[in-house]
Amino acid sequence: MNSHAILIFDPEEAVRDSLHLVFTEEGFQCFSTGNEVEALRVLLSEPISLLIIDSQVPGLQTMVQTIKRSYPTLNIILQSSYAEAEVTQQALTHGADDFILKPLDFDELIALVRNMVSTPAK
Repeated sequence: MNSHAILIFDPEEAVRDSLHLVFTEEGFQCFSTGNEVEALRVLLSEPISLLIIDSQVPGLQTMVQTIKRSYPTLNIILQSSYAEAEVTQQALTHGADDFILKPLDFDELIALVRNMVSTPAK
């Protein structure tokens, strides 16, 4: 089993379930949520190495900034679409470490996650 834990924060249950299944099969310990309170609870109580967060999360920039300030070594990947280029850029400016475009290519995302958990956050 992989020693790295991932938190998946996405408002869509189907996306959370898909990502949870993919990363569990890859040997990661996974936690998933669709709300900010639960995401913060998991971050406080579990040794999370990486956060995958959707660009549709309300208050994204503030949340990324707050999380990064509290957990500077946590890697953050933002999921976004081409139409959300401005949101993506703002999140990267406020602390997200990388992004992946939707629709998700699971092989690409797995490779990105593996690379990020083996490299300290920026």
